[in-house]
Amino acid sequence: MKMRRLKFDIPNQVLGALWMMGSMASWASMAALARYLSEEIHVFEIVFFRSVFGALFLVPWVLKVGISGLQTNRIGMHLIRGLTGLAVIYLLFFAIAHAPLGEVAAIMSTRPMVASLAAILILNEVAHGRRWIATIVGFFGAIIIIRPGIGPISDGAIYAFVAVLFMAALTIIMKSLARTEKPDTVVIWQMMVFTPCALIPALFVWQTPDTSQFFLLILTGLFGTFTQRCLTRAYAKADATVIMPFDFTRLIFSALLGLILFQEFPNVWVWVGGFVILVGVLWLAKLEGRVVKHSTKFGIRKEEK
Repeated sequence: MKMRRLKFDIPNQVLGALWMMGSMASWASMAALARYLSEEIHVFEIVFFRSVFGALFLVPWVLKVGISGLQTNRIGMHLIRGLTGLAVIYLLFFAIAHAPLGEVAAIMSTRPMVASLAAILILNEVAHGRRWIATIVGFFGAIIIIRPGIGPISDGAIYAFVAVLFMAALTIIMKSLARTEKPDTVVIWQMMVFTPCALIPALFVWQTPDTSQFFLLILTGLFGTFTQRCLTRAYAKADATVIMPFDFTRLIFSALLGLILFQEFPNVWVWVGGFVILVGVLWLAKLEGRVVKHSTKFGIRKEEK
């Protein structure tokens, strides 16, 4: 007698949310490992191993894509994209080494606002009043977190904010590459730039990791790869307006790991600021979603008034 398989039809919105939460959990895990390792190994070396093992976990996928994934007429732009992405990782890992995980996670949530501002200033995208208000709300949340003038701003917070600025630049570069390049090509060239460039600074601070450290470095690369792959699948399954609220789980996962591993927990201002940033992100995502629907319906890209 054959057993019938149960088939569950999970809505794409739910799958998108789950993939987004998986991406945030992977990010928090990678951040926690980098924080732990930074007490014994220099950040330059951690970034190198993260790049190496991240590339190794992508090998089966690259083999599937084949040599066509390397074909490009924009090697210079791929080099700029790779170096900018590498700078983001350096700054992020330095931030994690100098500030609580929850605080870094909350600051990283301002990325959509900074990217939106960069698109307005650099790409000359149209900015209506509500888009400006949503961006200002997000930045106000960041100010609540760091509270300038009330207490000293940690080095980690500064590194995190600079990392967000580089991530905004990365968004602009990616928009340029997306016009001519396939996503597979961008990923392959990214890893080709990351690994050799990360090796150079690592050589100046090199210390051979022991067995346990080596295992944790492998996990850092694995979680880094999971973060990107889960995020890609999240956006493929659902609209940004659906999945962006779950970016807030980055703060929740980071806070839990910080408490368990390092006996640290974000203060109330981090939670309040994180919530304000979430409101700004949701508002911005809703506005962008309306623009996309409008352009899809009429075949043009036009901002709503």
